[in-house]
Amino acid sequence: MNHDDVAKVLDAYLDGELDLTACMELEEHLAGCDSCRKRMEQEQEFIESVRTDAPRFEPSPFLKTRIRAVIREQSAPERLPVWKSIGLRWIYPCAALILILAFIVSQAGDVPGIVKEAVADHVRSLEVSHLMDVASTDQHTVKPWFAGKLDYSPPVVDLAASGYPLIGGRLDVLDNREVSALIYQRRKHYINLFVWPSSGQSLPGRMYVENGYHILAWTKSGMNFIAVSEINEADFRDFVQLMQQSP
Repeated sequence: MNHDDVAKVLDAYLDGELDLTACMELEEHLAGCDSCRKRMEQEQEFIESVRTDAPRFEPSPFLKTRIRAVIREQSAPERLPVWKSIGLRWIYPCAALILILAFIVSQAGDVPGIVKEAVADHVRSLEVSHLMDVASTDQHTVKPWFAGKLDYSPPVVDLAASGYPLIGGRLDVLDNREVSALIYQRRKHYINLFVWPSSGQSLPGRMYVENGYHILAWTKSGMNFIAVSEINEADFRDFVQLMQQSP
């Protein structure tokens, strides 16, 4: 990769949109090229200044609710009444099933506030193009980046061999404290893994589904973890299992 190639892909790299092969080639070039590395640092400073100083519009909860309602109304297919489509002989079995499902849902309880907050941080990181503060596939680059920025050192695991490459990290906030957010990729989707010291309070170790996102919170070796992603459940459970089994 030469200077012209770097100029073409640098924006995609900083936005976390560069594929793994090109990302590795670019990082190899940056390691030996002071001028390109300086250009990247200038771009990062500009992005940070825009992110910090530019005005933002935050839609009200009412507007979000109305938009979702309109989308549901326009996408919902026309349906026959239930009693016409399934027949009277299925009414009682269906009613019994509904009661059973309602009981299961009632027993599951509400999604904890910190889990909802993690989902909001995940969505926000995708919407405002603030997925990463440091973009790298090298765990030995991402882990030292947090030094001096946090009062702890997050465990950083590379799962590229298993199909979940590390692509970077950033600082985020959960429960009113700064935490590390490690970013992994599964095909074209991203996984946010939030990590911070447990301080003696363990997370429940169970999976939640919130607005189409899978979330799993757990505690291991004195650290709390919350993984959030829209990938399918099988891949999500596989990723979590790999993380929990890592040293």
